[in-house]
Amino acid sequence: MMIDFAKDLIRKNLRRSIKYSLSGFAGFLFLELITFVGFSIYGRGLIIPVDIIAFISGVALEFFINEHWTTRNEGFHGGSHLGKLIRLFKFELLNAFGNTIVIAVQYVLLIFLNLHPLIGNIIGSGLAFPVNYYLQMKSVWRLDPLR
Repeated sequence: MMIDFAKDLIRKNLRRSIKYSLSGFAGFLFLELITFVGFSIYGRGLIIPVDIIAFISGVALEFFINEHWTTRNEGFHGGSHLGKLIRLFKFELLNAFGNTIVIAVQYVLLIFLNLHPLIGNIIGSGLAFPVNYYLQMKSVWRLDPLR
């Protein structure tokens, strides 16, 4: 009985988490494209505003992919346009929280273990992924990944 529950939990979340990961990758590529274009046009002087716009846009793309593909036919999608904007805002905030985890892990590994920031970023991303996945599924789409 417990083994069946665990298998079902893994099966449901594996498919959804793979889709979630692919949407994150698409958002990352979009973010990189906006950063590249913005840097090419505006140069170093406006890199912070370009990065902010790129982050918000990339995360918004992730949200819409998750909304229409990852969580299609499950979870909460109501509230018309205002509801969608509220869920998008929650998704953006939770993504920023996840990035805080990534940066904190990256910084700690750099300072205390002298680990290269790129490796720290990978480790931090690996630690932030389940946190982001759980919080976003639970808060944005009212799905409980543990059920």
